Amino acid sequence: MKKQYILMLVLFMGLYTQNINAQISDNPIDVLVEKLYQNELLSNRFLRNFAFIKTNTFKKKTMLDMDKSLAKFDDNLSYIILHLPYDRKVKEDFLKLQNFWNIYRLNVTDYESERYHSLILKTRKLEMLINKLNKTILDKHPAYSRNKKQIYLASLAVDNAKNIDKLAAAYVFKNGLNYPQVYDELEINTSDLKKNLKKISKYEALKGKADSLLFDLKSTIDAINDLINKNQYKPKMMYAYTNAYTKITFKLLDIILKTIN
Repeated sequence: MKKQYILMLVLFMGLYTQNINAQISDNPIDVLVEKLYQNELLSNRFLRNFAFIKTNTFKKKTMLDMDKSLAKFDDNLSYIILHLPYDRKVKEDFLKLQNFWNIYRLNVTDYESERYHSLILKTRKLEMLINKLNKTILDKHPAYSRNKKQIYLASLAVDNAKNIDKLAAAYVFKNGLNYPQVYDELEINTSDLKKNLKKISKYEALKGKADSLLFDLKSTIDAINDLINKNQYKPKMMYAYTNAYTKITFKLLDIILKTIN
């Protein structure tokens, strides 16, 4: 009887493992990474848009971008929940993110609010919850280990875009909303951003495919850096630079993920 029980347990565990692998494998890793990293990229775009809206910088365009970004985040979450692995910890991390997101989106669209410090802290928490969930999901994907290089480079591109949005938010909070304390929360070293681009440029599979995008990203970093170092407040220029940077990053992310096997 004991032998029969052990045999049934082994068979059950085998079927359970097959179900996990089948569900994750049904979700191609390039598609999964795109959804996960798009949301990671968007995490600080919301804060940046909030700052521009508060200062009436291209307000209609920025509000439209906010609406589209919120919708994209929701769509990605809907996709992700349908492809989560059968894992209790992953489900718990997803629910934490989902519940926090429901609160955060109300805060970031409360344009009458002046609780800037609170919103910055909430944005940091949103980013942390996304990063944690993304790592846990990818670690469990059977195709992760053989595509680590591409996923790492994609993460560098996304980190840069998030940091550019942090810089833009800090610039507007300090100069347009008279909240200079923001630099304690959002200070970024632009030289690190260039180092990330250099790492991406060395990836052989991208040669000739992403050169112009990487050049444009580097040029935009230089332009943003110059704008910050000048004692002139030009929010419309910052809007144009950061908006361009995000759009190019989406394109770069797509090209990097197309090199995945």
